[in-house]
Amino acid sequence: MSANTDSEKGEKAQVSSLKKTLSKTSLPPFNLFDEEDAARSFQDGLKAAVGLLQGRKNVVVLCGAGISVSCGIPDFRSKGGIYDQIDINDYGLCTPEEIFHFEVFQDNPRPFYKFARKMLYPNRPHEPSPSHRFLALLEEKKMLLRVYTQNIDGLEEKAGLSPKRVVYAHGSLNTSKCLKCGRKIPSEDLKGEIMLGNVPYCQKITGRRKRRRGEEVPEDGSEKVPVRCGGVMKPNITFFGEPLVDRVRRCLEADQAKADAVIVIGTSLSVAPISKIIKYLRPSIPRLLINRTIVVPKHADGDSDGLDDDDDDEKDHRNGYLFDALLLGFCDDVTKALSYVLSNDKTRKKEAKVKNQSNKNQLFPFQSQDCKLLTDDLSTINDVGEACLLNHPIDRVLMFPGGKLEVHNDDEISYHEVVHCDECHGIIKSTIYKCMDCFDYDLCMKCHSKESKTKSHHSGEHKFVAEKA
Repeated sequence: MSANTDSEKGEKAQVSSLKKTLSKTSLPPFNLFDEEDAARSFQDGLKAAVGLLQGRKNVVVLCGAGISVSCGIPDFRSKGGIYDQIDINDYGLCTPEEIFHFEVFQDNPRPFYKFARKMLYPNRPHEPSPSHRFLALLEEKKMLLRVYTQNIDGLEEKAGLSPKRVVYAHGSLNTSKCLKCGRKIPSEDLKGEIMLGNVPYCQKITGRRKRRRGEEVPEDGSEKVPVRCGGVMKPNITFFGEPLVDRVRRCLEADQAKADAVIVIGTSLSVAPISKIIKYLRPSIPRLLINRTIVVPKHADGDSDGLDDDDDDEKDHRNGYLFDALLLGFCDDVTKALSYVLSNDKTRKKEAKVKNQSNKNQLFPFQSQDCKLLTDDLSTINDVGEACLLNHPIDRVLMFPGGKLEVHNDDEISYHEVVHCDECHGIIKSTIYKCMDCFDYDLCMKCHSKESKTKSHHSGEHKFVAEKA
């Protein structure tokens, strides 16, 4: 009888422990700590953050320039970043961002090509960072659904990710396209002209004309010389003012119902519509942020998700905040720690046990004194102010080397979004009609009026809301 009682107690204890774990990691609101957890440590917080990913099979990752900084590729907005390097007077621009504005490029492509020589043709090939390899680890462990990258360097695939798992939201530098005839060629073919400081033009032969007096005789001896297209060649990257490639929408609409977690890595979340992906995905899945600072899209608060608020599974259980775990620091430091804990195989356990005998407080061998819970560093909050948390609970924040808290000034960042009509492809300058069921599907007033009559978009089953441009 005693043996059975002990067995029953053991089973109850296991069930209780399992319920406690599930309450932290599997169900909203995805707390890292229970209220009764008196002794909280960085190690426990990191394990809980990894626990948010345990058992997930369809993780969606949204990454930005921050994961490529250690590869020698500068980000955009940091000190010493791309925008900081642009002398607007030298380039004849009003703002640094104009170097990537499509209208500016169409008007005069010289500033872009003057700046882009190093970006297109670096002195030596860039290699993937630990953050890129973390993404490959997720796929290796069959946890990854898709990576939506705002980067154009192609290092995700170089790190080992399958092409089908990567969506290049802003295109790629690998190819260039003629703005006149649409011809695509490898960007490498344009290197000679660009390195000379010239704007590359399309050399496609579109016809022949009679040779003029004084012109050289063609190599074939013909009296007619080839007529070339002459259109400006543009790298296949998405400039401000251009619509996203169709694959972004197709994949997102397919992934929305499948995604069971989302990770945001190394991005300021300031470029729409990619910054809207977080709110497009179901709110009932865990969200992790890996970044040097806390960021949220400006439109995150108050935006409708297009979901039924009466559906308890789709309610957002978060009380005014966006992320369930915020791991602040250099992306590589954070992802190396996550990779180490996530791998957690027997070999790693043995190695960690040997290495940590001298310091039982370390969870991974490269842990530094900068790794701490924000709740253990309240002086920083007092200095900066709670506004830097952007409504996030303090016990959800883990600090790594490079992490910093700062009060954001929205005036410093331009959030203006150029919206194209997905029917007539013109820029919408008045009222935007947004589909609440599709990702980034917008209509102008004229096309929406036509749609209201024809019901051609999903047989009229999708709802549209009006919004000022």
